[in-house]
Amino acid sequence: MATTKNPPPKEKGVSIIDKNLPSFGSDKQLEASIGKQVRIARKNAGVTLQQLSKQSLLSASMLSKIENGQISASLKTIQLICHALNISITSLFKQHDKDVDPTFIKSGNGLTIERAGSDESRHYQLLGHTVGGSLNVEPCLITITSRDYEFPEFQHKGVEFIYMLKGQMDYYYGTKIYHFKKGDSLYFDSDKPHGPKKIISDECQFLTIICTNNSD
Repeated sequence: MATTKNPPPKEKGVSIIDKNLPSFGSDKQLEASIGKQVRIARKNAGVTLQQLSKQSLLSASMLSKIENGQISASLKTIQLICHALNISITSLFKQHDKDVDPTFIKSGNGLTIERAGSDESRHYQLLGHTVGGSLNVEPCLITITSRDYEFPEFQHKGVEFIYMLKGQMDYYYGTKIYHFKKGDSLYFDSDKPHGPKKIISDECQFLTIICTNNSD
């Protein structure tokens, strides 16, 4: 396995940093599905295995085995491939999601991910992946443990739903500000600037579900 001199820059979308991916069907099915999607993405990008090897800093033989479903790629390896091909990690699971059983994740076992603004006081747990060919659904549990946190501005395609589970915060959408308490929710078109404005409690926790159309 090739080694990297420096880690790739964080993706604007999802960048997985946890070691364990929630189960999405059998390992062999997942390996074959991911390999197929990697091959499709590579060919769509018009690059050879050797070129992808250079861009991802992974050996061509390893990439070939991944594409053929012969080995199980680590999350670090998947991240390197996706960065090199300029695709999201969740896009590799979209075909596999059509054929697998429902995803059940025990409390606290969501997949830890990085996003813009994530640090020791802002934690993201991914609770699922794409559930359809054209539709991308991303449920995520967000926990904020600092009132002094400085928030980045979010703006992206799709629609978003937020449900407050714990604490209080002010959340802005465009020019409007909404005061959230436990049980409050907000549904909106996420192409306008949005994000937490002020954390009022020592700890806030909320569920966010982002839906996008893969054809956009």
